Amino acid sequence: MALSLWFSAFRRDIHVVRRTITAAALLLSACTPTTNTAIGPCARPDMAFAGDVLLHQIIQSEAAARPTGFGPAFQGISRALSRASVSVVNLEGPTARNIGPNGRETQDPGSIFDNRIYSGFPRFNYHPSIADVLRNTGVDVVQTANNHALDRGASGVDRTLQVLAEAGLQTTGTRQAIVQQRWHAIRSVGGIQVAFLACTYSTNGLQDSLQKVLGCYSNSPSVPNLIQSLVQQGDIDAVVLLPHWGTEYSNRPTQRQRRLAQAAADAGAIAVAGAHPHVLQPLETVTARDGRQVPVAYSLGNLISSQWTLERRTGAILYLDLGRDGAGRIVATSPRYMPTRVERFVGRGVAVFPAAELPQGAASLAHALRILGSGMVDPDGCPSAP
Repeated sequence: MALSLWFSAFRRDIHVVRRTITAAALLLSACTPTTNTAIGPCARPDMAFAGDVLLHQIIQSEAAARPTGFGPAFQGISRALSRASVSVVNLEGPTARNIGPNGRETQDPGSIFDNRIYSGFPRFNYHPSIADVLRNTGVDVVQTANNHALDRGASGVDRTLQVLAEAGLQTTGTRQAIVQQRWHAIRSVGGIQVAFLACTYSTNGLQDSLQKVLGCYSNSPSVPNLIQSLVQQGDIDAVVLLPHWGTEYSNRPTQRQRRLAQAAADAGAIAVAGAHPHVLQPLETVTARDGRQVPVAYSLGNLISSQWTLERRTGAILYLDLGRDGAGRIVATSPRYMPTRVERFVGRGVAVFPAAELPQGAASLAHALRILGSGMVDPDGCPSAP
């Protein structure tokens, strides 16, 4: 059956489900007003956070074999990310133009994938064309602090930041020089200046002698202290932490994750959106020392990869709005999520879509509901359920 017919049939089912969940719609419509002008449960979100962009060899080789490159792999979730005022993803590896495995510049291989300059696991490096694809998909901010950040060495960090900047993307978690003290990205969301700060638990044992990568647990000053200093800056209204942390393939956050989430909230962060485990972990709310309610997504799973178990092919896009609490403080409100699923299509290759738009998506919807709980929305941002 043609993919378009599958989508058409599944969308009809979605609309039937939507009409049966008026209670959930009423709950979301009563949320704190956001910076958006739209009203109601299907309003455009202020912020969107997606999981790991993990381009294994098969995804890179498929991109190299077609004139459209990486585009078809991401086209299916462009609408879901573009809906938000600002969207964030974790790019799990460098996109360092012409930087070889030894961290030195080399001749352009003339291909998106040659399995040397541009390569997959265990030392990733993605062709710089991925940057424009992410931007065209709706991404605004890229988390570059992760355990693969140094897969092309210090030069790879510098070249990655250059490539992403050329595409109009902001970055957080790595820097080009020690004298460049800014680890964070700042975006204006409805006039509110939000700082996004990323960090990682590890760089896979690769030495970071030039201090290119922000460590979640090893940095000095500490990440909570950095958050506190950002909160106190006059040009920043709110801070979101993007930690790369936790245990791979575990649905349960560790105590170390929970401690950092609480410390970040106490330091003034309005939300925490985590990455690295490659599977979903719970979406919770922690109470900060000053009484603020802070949404924490411990892991949003993979946005795209070639890991094929249900847990690893199922991800989620977290949506948050900005509002004010009873004390007038800026807070992240209305946490909800849209499950995603990765499939490999004949003629199209590996691609990610909203799970609700795929005939096989019911399993991913049910899995996401088990891990993340209530708050699921459909591709239009409206309350939904599998």
